[in-house]
Amino acid sequence: MAKALLLILCCFSSYFCFGQQQYVSHHTLATKFKAITLTDAATGNRFVLDSARIMVTAFNPQGKKLWRTDAWKDNHLAAYRVTRPVISYFALGKDDSAKKKEVIWLTYNNTQFGFLDKKTGAFTWLGQD
Repeated sequence: MAKALLLILCCFSSYFCFGQQQYVSHHTLATKFKAITLTDAATGNRFVLDSARIMVTAFNPQGKKLWRTDAWKDNHLAAYRVTRPVISYFALGKDDSAKKKEVIWLTYNNTQFGFLDKKTGAFTWLGQD
């Protein structure tokens, strides 16, 4: 009886473990990634996050590449929680400074976050949870 109860308990516990979604950086990641494109209404520039969710590339309205960055690698951020983080949040928005400059917000699945300058692709790291 005790062995049967233990077996049922183990099976029931694994059901909850396998049924959980991967929780990362206050977002859940889809299992199949797709490229995401943001468009700046003022300039017409497009910002493309690749399907691997690592590289961000900026293009002008004519399709000329302006810049490309792997913000995590290019800025030598330390490994934190995962070996190689991927971008889980990618959106246009305002920075938190007094200037309220429009930037591209990035959050990684390891909870590191910051923003990219839309003109240069320069990354400003703001921290991690």
